[in-house]
Amino acid sequence: MLWDEFEINSAEGVYLCSDYKLDNRTYRQGYRINAEDVIIFKMHGIKRVYGAIAETDDLDKRTALGIIAAKICGNNTAYIVDKSDQIQIIANCNGGFFVSEERIRKFNELHHDIILNTISPNTLVNKGDVIARLELTTPLLSQADVDDIVFRLSGNTSLLQISVLKPQKTALMYAKILDDEAENVHFTEQVTQLVSSLNGYGLDFVGEYNTEYYQDKIADKILDVIDDGYDVLFIFAASRFGSRNDVISSALKQVVDDIILGHAPQINVSDFQIARKRNTKIIVVPHNYDKEEHENIDRLIWQSILTDSMTIADFSHICPATLNKGAKLAEEYADKVVATKNQVSNNKKANIAAVVLAAGIGSRSGRNKLMVEDKNGIPLFMKSVNAAIASNACPVFVITGYHHDDMSEYLNKVDVNVIYNPAYRSGIKTSIDLGLKSVPDFCDGAMIIPADMPNLKAPDLNKLISSFKKDTENQLCVFSHKGVKHNPLIWSKSLYDKADIVPENSHLRAVFVEHSDYTNLVNIKDEDKFLDVNFPSDIEKISNV
Repeated sequence: MLWDEFEINSAEGVYLCSDYKLDNRTYRQGYRINAEDVIIFKMHGIKRVYGAIAETDDLDKRTALGIIAAKICGNNTAYIVDKSDQIQIIANCNGGFFVSEERIRKFNELHHDIILNTISPNTLVNKGDVIARLELTTPLLSQADVDDIVFRLSGNTSLLQISVLKPQKTALMYAKILDDEAENVHFTEQVTQLVSSLNGYGLDFVGEYNTEYYQDKIADKILDVIDDGYDVLFIFAASRFGSRNDVISSALKQVVDDIILGHAPQINVSDFQIARKRNTKIIVVPHNYDKEEHENIDRLIWQSILTDSMTIADFSHICPATLNKGAKLAEEYADKVVATKNQVSNNKKANIAAVVLAAGIGSRSGRNKLMVEDKNGIPLFMKSVNAAIASNACPVFVITGYHHDDMSEYLNKVDVNVIYNPAYRSGIKTSIDLGLKSVPDFCDGAMIIPADMPNLKAPDLNKLISSFKKDTENQLCVFSHKGVKHNPLIWSKSLYDKADIVPENSHLRAVFVEHSDYTNLVNIKDEDKFLDVNFPSDIEKISNV
């Protein structure tokens, strides 16, 4: 795309960069001037226009936006291009609008000419509601830029989703200190506010539990609720606790599988918490919930209700939305809606997630090996990340640790799930466990990829993925070269609790003997594919590549 100011006599074929209103006609940005238009512009005294001439690989605005919209539209969404050459994205059913605010922020950093605005995440919508708008601020976009955007979005599930609401059996628990009238009135006011904010979200409030305000009592009562088969548990405390080691927090740590959100970054409601025990979502309602501004808290509660598999990554960022809810698709566009194919479900092929392990210190290499750059300025760890993104694995998780801040500069430029492992010094198994806990339930298995294997490419990973049989419960898929097993490898979700990587001395002893009955070996002839950067000499092999 070549930008310039053109004399009107030589402006035929130019794409306008701004609107021109002449008599009763508006020539909009992106319009391509023809010979007749040149005459009309001259009649109105216009001597020069500013615009662009298309180059060989340039796409017009509608085509470029359509390709990008098809990539970001997920379950139960659809899109159209309106008269202003913007994309309107709509809900294709009644439900809850689900989107990660952090992913919206990252999307808007992908290209300075692409803008995405949405309604408030995790709110209820009806079929036909406009949930987002997508704009390209230039009349053209190169095919290379479009391909790059699509690639960067390929490491995760579709950006925009509508969740169909399903009934969830819900319980309320009261942790009491005095059990007097004042406490009970306060609990009533909190419950009234909560039920009002959750109206329409499909919660079936059918159970109430009381317990004393002691750590062991609360922990035991939580387990009672779990055993009674509730999907959601709301806990109300008689006192606002002030630290992560207080009674409620300690009780949660004692019994839950994961604390998804340890506190809310909001004054007077920081005691808000979200946790998970097996399939039950546990939400600690702030003590001041009925007295303080709670819009952000409600949004986090809505998000937890709409999310099937809650992860720490889902609740790591909160940012404001920019569109007001309630805009409707105009009837004139009703027959132009383009529904995209849902990405999450595929009945024929297995859904495999990727977990890239990039949290280690790498002390044997003598320096920060994962950040060593090749001649193109790409650090070692990003070679594994890029291979995972380009493969058929989805979603992609990157577990960081020792060099988290340095890696974030690169990871913020791609749409992957970044999870910081605070226990990275305790060994690689902590990163594996953290990554597998974050893999969504719809995935049949997860591919574990060490971040220090720069020679593996997407086709290699796809070969491993292809070896995974969708309808077989216990599976372990491993690369093999001359009888020696190598990373990466895929574990079926039934084996996540046993998952590990192939140890470096695998050539000296049998590896994963207990899993041999269901191990699929994928032979790779090129031994260089398994270069594992451990020592300074290994780094030199990649720094000049």
